[in-house]
Amino acid sequence: MDPMNRGMIGLIALVYPSLAWGGTGEMLVFLAPGTDAAAFAAGHGLELKSTLRSTSDGHVFALALGRRAAVSLVELRGDPAVRSAVSNERTNPMVRQSFTPNDPLFFASDSVFSGYPGQWYLSNPAVPGRDVRISGAWNRGFTGQGVVVGVVDDSIDLDHPDLAGNASPENSFDFGQNDFGPNAVNSSDRHGTSVAGIIAARGGNGIGMTGAAPFSSLAGLRVDFPAQTVAMFVDATLYRSSGANTTIKVKNHSYGVNAPFNPTSEDVAALAISAAAGTIHTFSAGNNRGAAGQDANKKDLQKSPDSITVAALGSSGVFATYSNFGACVFVTAPSSSSRTGELRVPTTDRVGELGYNITGDSDLLPDLDYTSSFGGTSASAPVVAGVMALLKEANPGANARFAKHILARTSDVVDAADASSTSDGGWRTNGAGFLFNQNYGFGLVDADEVVQIAPRFTGVTALVTLDTGAQSVGAAIPDNSTAGITRSVSMVTADAGPLEEVLVEVSISHVNRGDLEAFLTSPSGYTSRVFSRTTLDSGDDINWQFTMNSFWGESVTGTWSLRVADRAANVVGTLDSFSLQFRTGSLVTIAVPEPAGLALPLAAAMALVRRRRVHA
Repeated sequence: MDPMNRGMIGLIALVYPSLAWGGTGEMLVFLAPGTDAAAFAAGHGLELKSTLRSTSDGHVFALALGRRAAVSLVELRGDPAVRSAVSNERTNPMVRQSFTPNDPLFFASDSVFSGYPGQWYLSNPAVPGRDVRISGAWNRGFTGQGVVVGVVDDSIDLDHPDLAGNASPENSFDFGQNDFGPNAVNSSDRHGTSVAGIIAARGGNGIGMTGAAPFSSLAGLRVDFPAQTVAMFVDATLYRSSGANTTIKVKNHSYGVNAPFNPTSEDVAALAISAAAGTIHTFSAGNNRGAAGQDANKKDLQKSPDSITVAALGSSGVFATYSNFGACVFVTAPSSSSRTGELRVPTTDRVGELGYNITGDSDLLPDLDYTSSFGGTSASAPVVAGVMALLKEANPGANARFAKHILARTSDVVDAADASSTSDGGWRTNGAGFLFNQNYGFGLVDADEVVQIAPRFTGVTALVTLDTGAQSVGAAIPDNSTAGITRSVSMVTADAGPLEEVLVEVSISHVNRGDLEAFLTSPSGYTSRVFSRTTLDSGDDINWQFTMNSFWGESVTGTWSLRVADRAANVVGTLDSFSLQFRTGSLVTIAVPEPAGLALPLAAAMALVRRRRVHA
């Protein structure tokens, strides 16, 4: 280089350093493979600040202390060891591509109808703490892009103007008609279209509403409910989420069996296969509170360790009047409830006069393609399915076990003073520091924290299971006694890892099983109800495996005690046998130092287990 030009560049850099250094005082230089970066820096009067993580040939240099003239890009580019050199300038034009809905039904507005609440279950600025904080996740750029969500239900109207943009007909199927069209066949086929809207109505299109995952893809997996068969549900559960084709990453199941202790072993087996292949399945906890099947732990699919079972929270901040409870409930999401003043869930409806919203009914939405009359745990489960699509976008390797670990750490306490009999003692902290309540599981889903924390981990350790084997008892259960009968078993393990679920299998002979209840106590002294008693169930005998989420994070090692009590007089039963199975595993953290400036550092993320938000 001409000495005069070199001197001029140096002078300009001294007077206007931002021109040569991009305002940061740094340059980004890619060197030829094998070049010694430290020696290169010394030769040019530079300081080696850092090396890129993605390649050992990329480096950030700064002017060394004492250097009186800045080194120019032109000078560096003239060095044969330099492949490229640029100023490491501030990237001011870069902005987060966050999603901001412009869908009219998303917002509360009297122009829709007087008192229209908007999609309060996703974002409720008027009453925070009763929504899933979806706007925070959207603001971080997560919309479900690239994630296919399957809706196992009675149909999806894929031609609906607010669903068509996200429709995935190539991944859809009708298992009743045996064709690729999941649209409605029967006049009663309307449920799935409303479920689908909650998950993935197309957001940002200026019409209607938005789903929780507004840019995810929707696969309709239609089951013919009036003519349903085992094969239909099994096939829909496995379809494109098992074997060689695992395109569908999340599936929602807003259905269940009302009666307690009704085995659906083929469905459960299909669920296990699909979950092992990486699909996350969300299930409605059920709408049977006040009926024989109100304890979700007495339902085969809902108590499967491969499901994420979702209870419902009313807009008042208290569990929905119909929502099932139990130790297998994992989380809660908003939905309708029947207390005075509580809201229902606006969502998509079959187009025209074919859905919930028809001319002359009580639905106040003027557009018949939408309804404000949806609800039940049929609505709460798809809210979580939508959040799971955001999770899969944030961490594509996430599976059901990973999702559960994240949800257990991020879900929020609601109805903090809950002391209802169904809650199993209200919000109590287990031996590992996790709060749990059988009305709500680990609490109200928090989408914003889910997407913040999920990328901090690579996955979950391999599942390890331990089993006590069948413990023969053959002893009478004292009649009309709170104390009941207790049997204990000790577990000695070298290092099984922290608990995920505990599976409790019991065999009881009794002519009125509704008289019975059972509790399990862990080595930490924490006691949790296995199943509840109810005068509404007059069936006989119990031969069932229950799932307990309430011991999450605790240690297997030590003495476990099962207590079975008969709380009504006149009939004596027998505890024949029981066994305990322990499923263990833990999150695997990213094995590199964390970048500076994370919104939620790993240490803070892990601490959430002991300081989660509490919503009254």
